[in-house]
Amino acid sequence: MNLKQEMSWLMRIAQICLGACLANGPGHDDWKNLNISVGGRLEQNVPMALPCFARHNDVPHVVDETACALVRENYTMPAFRATIPGTAMNPQDDICLSVPQDQCLLDNTVTPAGLPATTSSCNQGNLPTYRVTVQEAADVTAAFAFARAHNITISVKNSGHDYMTRNLQRDSLLLWVHELQNMTYHQTFVPEGCSAGKSYSPVLTVGTGVLSDDATIFATAHNTTLLVGSSATVAVSGGWSLGAGHSVLSPVYGLGIDRVVQFTIVTPDGVLRVANACQNEDLFWALRGGGGGTFGVVIDVSHRVEAGLTPVAVANMTLPANITAEVGLEWIKLQAQHALQWGKEGWGGHGAGSYLTHVNPTPSIANLSDEGAVAAADSMRAATDFVRAHGGTSVVEVLPSWNEAWQRYIKPEARPVGSILVLADRLWPRRLFETDTGVESVVNFTEYLSQQQGVDPRSTYIPADFPFLVPGSGEGYDTNTSAHPSWYSSLWNYGGMVSMAWNSSYEERLQAAIKVTEMNEQAAKVIGPGSGAYVHETSIFDVGWRQSFWGSNYEGLLKVKQRYDPDMLMRCWKCVGFEESQMRDNSFPCQSKLQVDADSFFKRLATG
Repeated sequence: MNLKQEMSWLMRIAQICLGACLANGPGHDDWKNLNISVGGRLEQNVPMALPCFARHNDVPHVVDETACALVRENYTMPAFRATIPGTAMNPQDDICLSVPQDQCLLDNTVTPAGLPATTSSCNQGNLPTYRVTVQEAADVTAAFAFARAHNITISVKNSGHDYMTRNLQRDSLLLWVHELQNMTYHQTFVPEGCSAGKSYSPVLTVGTGVLSDDATIFATAHNTTLLVGSSATVAVSGGWSLGAGHSVLSPVYGLGIDRVVQFTIVTPDGVLRVANACQNEDLFWALRGGGGGTFGVVIDVSHRVEAGLTPVAVANMTLPANITAEVGLEWIKLQAQHALQWGKEGWGGHGAGSYLTHVNPTPSIANLSDEGAVAAADSMRAATDFVRAHGGTSVVEVLPSWNEAWQRYIKPEARPVGSILVLADRLWPRRLFETDTGVESVVNFTEYLSQQQGVDPRSTYIPADFPFLVPGSGEGYDTNTSAHPSWYSSLWNYGGMVSMAWNSSYEERLQAAIKVTEMNEQAAKVIGPGSGAYVHETSIFDVGWRQSFWGSNYEGLLKVKQRYDPDMLMRCWKCVGFEESQMRDNSFPCQSKLQVDADSFFKRLATG
C-alpha cells in the first residue's frame, strides 16, 4: 500500500471496528492483515438505502442525493439488487425482523421509492458489518482462517434470492461470491478422480456468481440447453443448485441437483476440495440438496447440459385484471384438474390465480411441424378455452430453442422485489392430483386461504416444475440426492404468503408469523404424513423444519456437517446443524423473538 491507500484503509477499518474490535474481538492489525490476504477486498458492508439517510446507526451521515436517486428509481428491480452486497431481493433478510426500528428501508409501494423521515436512522439490521468480495478460492481460505482464529461466523451471499433470512447474518463475516464469474464448456467431461468410463457429454462448469440469464446465453452460444432458475438473476451455481434446482424444464430434464456432476468447494477447514461421485462422495451427496451456507463456499459447479438447441413449446395465458376472486378460484381448480396430465406430457412452469406460463421440450409436442403446433394447442385446450371465455389472452406456440422461450416468456416475468415476505409453501404430492377427491382437497385449501386467511385466489402463485414427470425421462440420472425425498413424488410447490409493510410494527410482524404458521400447518394437515417443503421457499417459523426440509435425509446431512464443519463456523437459521438452543443464546436475534413469541401464542391456544 502507498501512504494514501494506507490512510484510506485505516479510516475504513476504524469504521468497521466501531463494534467488532471491542472486547476480545479482532483488533486493527488483525483486520489489516485479513485485508492484505484478500487483496484489499475487505470492506464495510452498508445497507443499500444508506445514501438516502441523514443518520447511520444513529450517527450523523451525509445524504448522497445522486446515489439516493439511483437507489430509489431501482428499488424494486432484481437486476439492481443482484449487484449490491448490502441488500437481498426481499428485505426480511437484511432487516432485523424482530426489531422493526433496526432496519434501513424505503417505501417500496411507490416509484421512485419513498424517502424516509428526515429524523430516521439507517440501521444495520441483520447485515454483517464487513465483507470480503471473493475472487478466488484463496480468499475463502483466508476468511475461514480469520473466522476460526477469532470465533466469527461466516455467512455467504450471492445474488440475494433468499426468503429464509440465511444469506445475511448480523455479526458474521460476509463472503460475497458474486464475482466468481468463470464459465467453461466441455464437449466431454470426466469428473476429477474418476475413470474415463465415468464421463459426461456435454458439460458446463459455471462459477458460483454467474446469473441464470448469463449462463443461458453462454449455453446457447455452445449449442446446449442448461437448466436454470426462473428468474434471470438467480445464480445457477449458488443456492439454486444446493437446495434442489427446480426449473420449468424439470418434468423432462430433472432437478438441477440431478444434473450436477462436480463441485469445487472450500470447506470450513480452509481446504479446496473437489466433490463428485468418485471423491468426497459424502460431501457431493450433501451439496445436492442440503442447502446453501452450510458445508463450505462453492467456487464452481459442473452441470450436465442437453446437446443441441431443440424446439420448445410455450403456453402463455393471462386473464383480465378485472376478473373476480371466484373466477380466480375456478382457474386454480382447472389447473389442479389438469396438472398431472400436463406434467406427464412434459409441461412445466408457473401457474397463478390470473395467469399461466408453461414450457415443454418433448419432441411429440415441441416440434416445428404443423403437427407439433396442433399437438401443443390440443394439450392446453382446456386452459385456452377457459381463459378466452373470460376475456383473456392465450398464446400456445413452438419456438426453435429454449433460449427463445427464455428471452420471450420466462425472463420478462421477473416479479418486482423489495417487499418483506414470509411464505408457507409446501410440496404437494402427485397422489392428490390423481383423483377427484384429491383435487377437491387442493381446491378446498385454496378456499381456506381465501376465506380464513384473506388470501385472494387471484394472487396465488404455483410453481409446477417437478422432476421427471414424463415416463422414462429420469433414466441415467443420479437421483440419490439429499433433498427431501418428496421432491421426486410431488407436482406443486404451493401454500400461502404474507407481505408486511416496509414500516410494519412488531405486533404486525408477529401476526404475520402467526398467520403464515397457520397456513403452513393447514397445508401439512391436508397433505398428510411425510409432507415436505422446499428448503429455500417455505416458512421460516416451521418448528418441524428438519422433517419439512429434508425428511429422512437430515441425520445423514448432520453427519456430513459434523465432519466438515465440527466447529460450526457456518451457521444459519434452520440450516443443517442449527439447534433451538441458538434461539436462546442470542445467536439469531433478528429471527428468534418472533419465533419464540409465535410459539408461545400457539402453546396458549392449545392449553385454552
